Parts: sequence; C-alpha cells; structure tokens
Amino acid sequence: MANTKHHIDNTLILLQEYLKGNIHPTTDRELRMLFQQYPDLRIMVEKLENADHLRQELEYYSVHVKDIEKRESRVLSNIMTKIEKPSLKKTISYKKLPLWYTAAACFIGLAIFGIWTIKSKDHNNNIDVTKLAENLHPGGNKATLHFSDGSSLGLDQSHNGIVIGSNITYNDGSVAIGSSTDKRQMMTLSTPRGGQYEIQLSDGTKVWLNASTSLKYPDKFTEQQRLVELDGEAYFEVAKSQGRPFIVITEKEKIEVLGTHFNVYSYPNEKESKVSLKEGKVKVSVPTGEEKVLAPGEQAVVNGENLRVQQVSIDESISWTNDEFMFNNEPLGTVLTQVARWYDIDINIDPSLSKITLWGSVSRLDTFDKVLKIIKMTDDKIKIQIEGRRVKLMK
Repeated sequence: MANTKHHIDNTLILLQEYLKGNIHPTTDRELRMLFQQYPDLRIMVEKLENADHLRQELEYYSVHVKDIEKRESRVLSNIMTKIEKPSLKKTISYKKLPLWYTAAACFIGLAIFGIWTIKSKDHNNNIDVTKLAENLHPGGNKATLHFSDGSSLGLDQSHNGIVIGSNITYNDGSVAIGSSTDKRQMMTLSTPRGGQYEIQLSDGTKVWLNASTSLKYPDKFTEQQRLVELDGEAYFEVAKSQGRPFIVITEKEKIEVLGTHFNVYSYPNEKESKVSLKEGKVKVSVPTGEEKVLAPGEQAVVNGENLRVQQVSIDESISWTNDEFMFNNEPLGTVLTQVARWYDIDINIDPSLSKITLWGSVSRLDTFDKVLKIIKMTDDKIKIQIEGRRVKLMK
C-alpha cells in the first residue's frame, strides 16, 4: 500500500499548495497533469476558500452526510486518515454550508480515489486478469460508406473523417471518391463496434459518430430543409442556414434545430434515448405529439412514449468526443453497455451488480484493464473472468 499512500499524500499536497497560492498549473507540471486528467477538478477546488476548507469539507462529508453509500464512505475515510484533522471538540458547525461545498468535497475525494493504484487481495488472479484485459484494445477510426446502389467503401483508418462536396475527401484533402459517380444521392456512414468517425456534410455541419452508429444523409440538402437519420450516438455542430431547419430523425424522436451543438444517444435496442444540448436551442418531439424545447445544459430523455427534461453536465454527456469515459453515479449495467460497444467485447454482468453506481473517469484510448480498475475501486469483491473477448463480472 506504500504506492497508494504516496499518491494520496502527493495529490493532497498539490491541492493544498494550489489553494494557498504557492503553485500554479502553468509552472507546476504535476498540478497541470492532475487538472488535465480531471478537467472539472480545478473549477471545484477553486470554490474552496483555503486549504483548511479542503480538510474541513472532506471531514463534513464523511462524518455528517448519513445517506452516502458505503463505498463513498470508505473512500473518504481513507482520505481523512491522510489529513491532520482538528480536535472534534474544536470542529465548527457545518449545518448551513452551501451545497456546492459538499459537492466539491465529494468530487475531490472521488478524484483522488480515482488516482489510487488498487491491488487485489488475490494477487495472482489479479495479475492474470489485468494481463488479459491489457490485450483488449480500445476502438479507433473505423467506418464504411454505403451508397444508394448497394455498394460500399471501407474508409481509410489512418484518417478520422470525411468531407462531402463535389468530391468526397478525407479531412486532409485527399480524395476518397471522385465526383464522377452517379450513386451518391443518398449515403449512409456507419461505424462498427469499436469504431468512430467524423463527417462534414454538404452544408458545413460537422457530425462525430460514436461506435456502432449509422448516419443516413443526402449528398446535397434541399432548399427547404436539411434532414438526416441516425441510429446510435452522434455529436452535431450544425451550420446555420437561415430558414432551413436541420432535422435529425431517430427511431424514438425527432430533433429540429437551426444552428446549435448537441449530442444524440439513441440506440434502437436500448430503452432510453437522450438528447443533450450544449449551445443554441433544439425542439425534441416524440410520435405521440409531445414536444419539448431544450435550453443549454438540458437533456431530453425519451423512454417509450414518455418525454422528460432534466439538467445535466454537458461535459459528461459529450466526454466521448474528447476520448474519455466519465462516470457520475451511473449504474454499472448502463456503463458496461457503452464500454462493451467501444472495446468490441461481450460483457456479462451478474444482475445483482447492474445497479451498483460508478464514479470516475478513464481515457477511451486506454486498454480495458484501466476500466477494470475503476470497477474494482467501486467494489473490490467483484470477481472478473476474461475469456478471449468475453468478460464476466460476478459477486
């Protein structure tokens, strides 16, 4: 556990020194790397007035919040043992502390927790599983372009996107397919499991496709509207075109915009579909006729015939576009569906584990063993078996 202790102590020292004003990310490499790994951490830490508050808020959260899960309690308990705590007799009253204080303390605790190196009690089994997981590599730039006559073109994996124009070019300007073809009226760009790709449509709209996603679109839009069809997950940066709405049709909803940035998560085999708005304004409607207009920071959730709107962290909703998984109190079953799609693996999970909530973040560029570390942090009693590309999680 010496390595764990070093990481905890070092992280706390960095945060405390930053709060005191003794170091800054522009001059301290370790602090800069910490904030790069956890982008929201700097914002949260700055809300604490000084180093003493950092200690006090962690103590408040671990001692006074009664309904936190045992997992979070263990995390904060370990952190608190590394901080010199004041005498309980001198502890001030925290009953009226602002909500963001406890949120900041929680985030700091969990971020530190995510840095720990976890060692399994069954050391030999852990080494075996880790080595197998290291062989499960992340996805990459993989996509196929399908044409209206039934033919298709496998796109170059050394490029990450295409541009639709008189020619279809890669985003470095090299030609993927020339203008002489007469089969381009309607096209579909599709990514497999373990694939992602970008496309710039004829109007200048940019779309990023996540794994196992298809986008159907015309080579040229009409003068009245711009309509595309989506199965899967994609992030849109819609080019403005006065009087010509941009419409995204999925199996579950219709999204109508003029110019905006938003994410659509709508896989046909999943119950819920989500539209998350980063900027601008979109209208989401469902077959029943119900519709909602979203403001930035809002998410429309479609489940069957039900349509509701909730506040979300957009950074989390679009973290995949920045090559990152971000888990914020998400059910393990939901998380693993996304993970399996990206790593192109089959994951079987014991039903009793599916609702365990997961916190943390991991790069989508890392091999699968890094994801397993986050899972083991949540509950180190979870047993993991790996056979080829099949992963099993058990109690």
